[in-house]
Amino acid sequence: MGRVAPFVAGCIVGATAEYLLDPGAGRRRRALTRDKALSRMRRGSRDAVRHARYMEGVAEGVAHRAAHAVHTVQREQPDDVTLSQKVESIAFREAGTPKGRVSVNAERGVVFLRGQLETTEQIDALVSAAGHVEGVKEVRSLLHIAS
Repeated sequence: MGRVAPFVAGCIVGATAEYLLDPGAGRRRRALTRDKALSRMRRGSRDAVRHARYMEGVAEGVAHRAAHAVHTVQREQPDDVTLSQKVESIAFREAGTPKGRVSVNAERGVVFLRGQLETTEQIDALVSAAGHVEGVKEVRSLLHIAS
């Protein structure tokens, strides 16, 4: 193997020199080789830029997921107006009670229900449903039965 490798390398160099330095077609072959090499370099550059953009998008997605995971763990307490509207939309629907006779106010996460309903079951259902709304710390019922 000690004599074969230099012989093969010499053959490759000689064949390449004959191919590129041929007096009849050498100029065309050199230009073609140069053009192919430059083309591969340009294509490689474009592929590298494309891959960099792809990886940027992947990193942005990972950052978004990480921020979303942190955000879902540490949700902020909704303000009082938002909380009262949320209780009105969710609790009344779940309890199946009419909205017209009940007023909903919220102060620092504490929900106050004022007004009158037809039955005790409606009052209990509304208080229970309001207590299960996300963001409600406590429900204070000032509801009474219509006489």
